[in-house]
Amino acid sequence: MDDCETCDSAGVPGIGALPWDIGATTEALIQRVGNGRMRELRHDVPLEDMIPLLESDLKYTIVSFVECLDCGRVLFWGLCIRGNPILRHADRTEIDRRRWSEVPPRRRWARS
Repeated sequence: MDDCETCDSAGVPGIGALPWDIGATTEALIQRVGNGRMRELRHDVPLEDMIPLLESDLKYTIVSFVECLDCGRVLFWGLCIRGNPILRHADRTEIDRRRWSEVPPRRRWARS
C-alpha cells in the first residue's frame, strides 16, 4: 500500500504498555474529520463521544470506522475497557460484517 500522510499519521503512539495514546489519537481523528480530510463512515458513537463512553465502563468495546479522503482507505479505531486501543487499516466489508451492539442510553454516560 502507498503511504498516506493523512491516515498513516493519525495514530499517536502511547506511553508504556499502550500502543496508542487514546486521547491524542481520538483528537487527531476528530481534527482530520473536521478539516475534511477524513469522514466517519459508521460508529457506535461519534468520535467526540468515544472517550466519555469508554470511561463510563458501560460498553465493553467502542468502535469507529473512518475513511481517509486523501487515499480512500478505511481506518478502524477501537477502544476497549479492558484492553489496548486498536488503530489499523480495515477492509470496507468489515463495516457490514461487524456485529454492532447496542449503546447504553446517552444520559447514563455523556458529559453534557
